[in-house]
Amino acid sequence: MTFNDELQSFQNSNSQVFFALYTDWFRQIKRQLRRIGLTHPQVQVLAALQDLNNHEEEVTQVMVAKAANIDPMTASAIITKLARADYLDRFPGKKKLRTKALSINQNGQKRLAEALQILHDFEKDYWKDQNPNRRALMQDVKNRL
Repeated sequence: MTFNDELQSFQNSNSQVFFALYTDWFRQIKRQLRRIGLTHPQVQVLAALQDLNNHEEEVTQVMVAKAANIDPMTASAIITKLARADYLDRFPGKKKLRTKALSINQNGQKRLAEALQILHDFEKDYWKDQNPNRRALMQDVKNRL
């Protein structure tokens, strides 16, 4: 296979088609969440924290990272930003004093509720969008599955 053949194969690969659709989806969702000053990973962390707070006595950063499906170091940076924005509280853990326990606060719950509504509306509208380029991307991904 020549270099040009390999290049064409890459350009037409399932991965590239999926990446194009993901990139479009991510740009659109980023624009929607920007209205309330959050990123999609921040919403993932807040949602994971809320869910864990509903079911666990004590929630740690590691638990949130795992539940949000985010790398622990990335989760740490997001949690720090969310704490500074007053969306969650950190306090000494009961089980391990060195560990910080986390809890979503009232501000965080309010912002999460706004984000979930935005995401609900976005998901409903995005996948039924009549934009010809997006519809072609979606159809291409479906055809390849």
